[in-house]
Amino acid sequence: MSKSNTASLFIARLLARPSASLSICILAVCATFAGAASAASFHCTSKSSVSEKIVCNDPQLSSLDDRLATAYQRARDASIDPTSVESARIQQWLWRQHNCTDTACVQNWYERRIAELDADYDEAKHARHDAFEAALVEQKLAPSAADAVRQMKSDSLVAAGPLTNPATK
Repeated sequence: MSKSNTASLFIARLLARPSASLSICILAVCATFAGAASAASFHCTSKSSVSEKIVCNDPQLSSLDDRLATAYQRARDASIDPTSVESARIQQWLWRQHNCTDTACVQNWYERRIAELDADYDEAKHARHDAFEAALVEQKLAPSAADAVRQMKSDSLVAAGPLTNPATK
């Protein structure tokens, strides 16, 4: 029998006989997991850096870390040069690791970095649009054909879902 099945049977037996001490234990476990649920996109361990420990212990910063992960992925996916986005990610992370030792610094870093990535995403989106328009011009299509291609491109973007900025939600 697997460890998870054994644990499940043990919990089921305990729940069959509710008691005050059991309720306290369940509450303590839930509180522990609630704290773990707010963990950041990295593993919170005793070997974590000072700035990582700050994030691990602050649900608001952990939420910012989740927003950062989303902003990074969007910027990277939209970028014409994803390796530059990755390189900037590493440089920025190293800066935070070496310079942020308090909550205010970490929070400011997250807010700045999310704003930078959102700007990178917007810039990449405009660059892709400009490249698309330039390709249409190079093809010397009739205006009605170019409009049809634009419409197909627009329809495919609508079908894929809106490109929204999660920071503005």
